[in-house]
Amino acid sequence: MKPALWMPLVLIAPLLIGAQAVAVGSLPSASGPLVLTILSPATNGTVGTTTPTIEVQYSDSVSTINSSLVFVYVDDENVTATGLVTVTDHVIAYPVPSLLQLRDGANNATVTATDMAGNTASISWNFTVSPSSPPPSSPLGGLTPARILLYLGVAAAVAGAVVGGFILYLRQTARFTFRRYFATHPVRKTYLVLYLPIAAAFVFVLVALSYVFSTPGLPSNAVDYVFIAAIFIALTAFGIDARAEMQRIRSFERAFAQFLFEMADAMRGGIDPAKALVELAKTHTNILAKPLRIAADAVRLGRPFEAILREMVAPMRSRLIRRYAGLIADASTIGGETATVVYRAAKDMDDFVKIEEEREKQLMLPVAVIYIAFAVLMAVLFALLYIAPTLGTLDVSFLGLGTPISGGAAAATTVPRLSVPEMKERFFELMVINALGTGAIIGAFTEGRARYGILHSLGLVAATTIAFLVLFP
Repeated sequence: MKPALWMPLVLIAPLLIGAQAVAVGSLPSASGPLVLTILSPATNGTVGTTTPTIEVQYSDSVSTINSSLVFVYVDDENVTATGLVTVTDHVIAYPVPSLLQLRDGANNATVTATDMAGNTASISWNFTVSPSSPPPSSPLGGLTPARILLYLGVAAAVAGAVVGGFILYLRQTARFTFRRYFATHPVRKTYLVLYLPIAAAFVFVLVALSYVFSTPGLPSNAVDYVFIAAIFIALTAFGIDARAEMQRIRSFERAFAQFLFEMADAMRGGIDPAKALVELAKTHTNILAKPLRIAADAVRLGRPFEAILREMVAPMRSRLIRRYAGLIADASTIGGETATVVYRAAKDMDDFVKIEEEREKQLMLPVAVIYIAFAVLMAVLFALLYIAPTLGTLDVSFLGLGTPISGGAAAATTVPRLSVPEMKERFFELMVINALGTGAIIGAFTEGRARYGILHSLGLVAATTIAFLVLFP
């Protein structure tokens, strides 16, 4: 080959080799004093996590980089204001936090930098997020549902063996029988409606969490549903019992006021209080029938009337009944116009019961207002979740949270947005907590005790869960 022909090839060959190397590796920014080169994620590459680290390498032949004029954009959002962008000697890095995790699918990034001499370089590229779905790490130390049930079964068997052996020992030494024991030590209802359900809810949480953390592909808020189910297991029986107890107390108060009227009439006819109680026990068929029958048997055994009356009203769990029963017992002990005292007590108690019933009717409107306020709050959150994917950037440059990209440019600093799934989970948890608190407030507001609002709380939690499942499956 003639020199005139191969000499240009020798001169052009290095340029061709350099161009090929650039095409194979990460694309740098336009040539100049300040050059940016992509490190990660690779251009048009795929990452297996929603929280990758975005890194760009820079080199400057005339000056040093101005770290205050480095801006990183992810999916057209300026994330520099988060304070997570770091600038080292040769690398600009932004580790994506879990709070701002990237969406699955196509994403883009842009890095713009300026050196002390005023030279600016910018580079943009696309990449794909395709995370695998391994089950989240289990806080239970790798326990499986079967293993948990096995451990619980072994513990129950051991405890049953110990208790059974102790009962056999008592039968041999003290002639122990369950019938005799429970006749003198009745089982408290609290054990059946509160403690036992709480223990069942605890076992359910252990087994369900073990299943959730060992099963891939479940919804991200599956843990929330586990705890909601546990709340229903633990509190449903107690809430129903609390509501039934409230109704029972109201029935006792109405019946006791009527009983006092009848006792006052009998005493005005010349019958003493003890005999009046015995006679009334024969005719009463309402909720007081059993307490009156027991009290009448005690009168026939010769026990004093005032002690019988106090014992009769103790299981009714009503402060109003105990107050008037104590007044009548003291009046019968002192003597005098006991019939007048009983009649006045009956009249006052009847008026008080009617006032309470009227107050309950009037409180229905404030309770309805609380429910409406809860519904409005839920509607606002739903509206926010619906418009969240279409929200644009927010100009907060007036807060001084950033600097325009380059000298005098009008580009405003933008605030990165929370991912919609993250917002959904956080708002769902917020509404569940709000539902529990709202029910407790209703109970304390209407009946003076938060436990009377447990059913309200469970109803609001159920409504919240169903609404989120229907609107945001």
